[in-house]
Amino acid sequence: MNGFSFLRPSDLSDSEILDLLELADRIRDRKPRNLLQGKTLGMIFESQSLRTRVSFAVAMIQLGGAALTLSAPEDLYPFSNEAEEDPLAGHQVEDIRDAARTLSKYLDAIGIRFSQRGESWEKDRLDLDLQTFAENAEIPVINLQSKVHHPCQALADLYTMRQKTRRLRGRRLSLAWVQSPSSQSPGIPHSLVALACRMGMEVTVAHPQGFELDEEILGRAREDALRCGGSLETCHDLQRGIQGCDFLYARSWASLAHYNDPDRETLLKRSLDSWNLSEATYEAAGRPWFLQPLPVRRGVSVAAGVLEGDRSLVYHQAENKLHVQKALLVHLLSGRR
Repeated sequence: MNGFSFLRPSDLSDSEILDLLELADRIRDRKPRNLLQGKTLGMIFESQSLRTRVSFAVAMIQLGGAALTLSAPEDLYPFSNEAEEDPLAGHQVEDIRDAARTLSKYLDAIGIRFSQRGESWEKDRLDLDLQTFAENAEIPVINLQSKVHHPCQALADLYTMRQKTRRLRGRRLSLAWVQSPSSQSPGIPHSLVALACRMGMEVTVAHPQGFELDEEILGRAREDALRCGGSLETCHDLQRGIQGCDFLYARSWASLAHYNDPDRETLLKRSLDSWNLSEATYEAAGRPWFLQPLPVRRGVSVAAGVLEGDRSLVYHQAENKLHVQKALLVHLLSGRR
């Protein structure tokens, strides 16, 4: 790999992405083997996780290793970062540098999911906590979802689509914002768009005004799409954005324009109830293969009939996280003493 850690899609070259997907195929078709015997993965979660937490833990067990999970605030002191003003002054905190260097003495790799939302997008988009941890660790660090990216989920999404069409180049992927009562991280759509464009897919991002993704990330994705034979466009019409696609990916994400004003975001979303994937909307789009990373609010974001339909891949996505994460762990750890 180009770097010591896997923090964002750009940490993988195009060939390494394909190599990991091929390795996931080989691992999936074999019985569990002790490829990582004696290795230990630590995981830190400052926010909730079901599929990522369990799939990484099971992956390590099936590869012959062990997994240790720490959850905030039950198991951890609050982290502090000298690069930021410390809002917890006067309370017991753990400097991120100290935590990274200490855990490097116990573990072979560590995965981290830091809290999902801070005070401003300008600050959060730098991923300072994750970056500081990786810079001070002596072991590989894996991003289990940050404020900006969720690269492990996006790898599993690519793998899932690739199972239906071996060649992703030229295939049409529509990423559609859907209504949700909770404000969700833009990490998944950022990583998905970044990786899909590098596979040469024709990507459309459909979202209401006020829910634009980070323009710098989209700009790099457009450059990669042009280089790899794909395309990237955005639109503000749900039905037009999903019409005729091969793969339809439904996901809600926070308004970056109103990132530090959740009340304004909530008010904006009140007029967007039509931005949901009903069975009629899905049928009108041509019944493409359907993806959604879960959890999801049935009947609010996506109709139950779409989630349970014969073209839904949502449970395949969940299963494939196990296979892809096994490949990633083997890639990161099998050559390390």
